[in-house]
Amino acid sequence: MRNTLFDQVERYRHLWLQETVMSSQALELKRQEHTALVEVILARNTDQADTMMRDHLMTPVPIITRVLKARGIT
Repeated sequence: MRNTLFDQVERYRHLWLQETVMSSQALELKRQEHTALVEVILARNTDQADTMMRDHLMTPVPIITRVLKARGIT
């Protein structure tokens, strides 16, 4: 099931990567998010880690939505 889902989102992942990998600002933001997540996890703050991880994992959604709208796909 995981492999099927992974394959299904491949096209959207590429849209997101095109918008972020080419942006030094986006890459720096991701670096800062990763650093903050590690600090919270090491501090064993599970509630904050849970919230931060969920937010971090959802960051591609608005980017993908914006790209699809700009291309007239949605």
